[in-house]
Amino acid sequence: QTHAQEVLLISEYIEGSGNNKAIEIFNPNATTVELDSYQIAQSSNGRGWAFYHTFPAGAKIAPFGTYVILNDGVDTDLFNHANADEVLGFPSVVHHNGDDARAIIHIGATDTTFIDVFGDPDNDPGSGWAIGDSTTATKDHTIVRLSSITAGNATPLASFGSDSTAAEWEVRGLNDFKDLGFHAFDNTPFS
Repeated sequence: QTHAQEVLLISEYIEGSGNNKAIEIFNPNATTVELDSYQIAQSSNGRGWAFYHTFPAGAKIAPFGTYVILNDGVDTDLFNHANADEVLGFPSVVHHNGDDARAIIHIGATDTTFIDVFGDPDNDPGSGWAIGDSTTATKDHTIVRLSSITAGNATPLASFGSDSTAAEWEVRGLNDFKDLGFHAFDNTPFS
């Protein structure tokens, strides 16, 4: 079964203490998106796209809904594992550090399209990338996509911006899980 490529974006990237890590994907469409033709590409320490996360059969995201992938080591006081769509043991797409890139990709009949890229798969920044004016923001922080962003950004590092006004993300503190599973979105949906 194939589907037309939909707009999806990484809406939250949590790189907390220990294994307190998660990734959230948001569907800004007015229709449900089935994930059978999508994967998450993974890079480790700037070594290129080396691993790919395939979603479980039947996985989908409701209109304006989120899809939460949780590291199985997340402290249950921070987030109830039952509220995640996937809870994964090592190794997985949510066993990342602040210098590990991730991307949403759509697998078509003849090609693969990058929809949203977080970080740079071919370069290791050391400990984390800067976002706007915040240095090493992707390490030891929760990174939340701004509600004004309506689509992913497929150019490596472009969504991080060169200063705070150009960044597509809000940098929050360590182990901030309070909005995981919910994404504020204030733009016209894709129909």
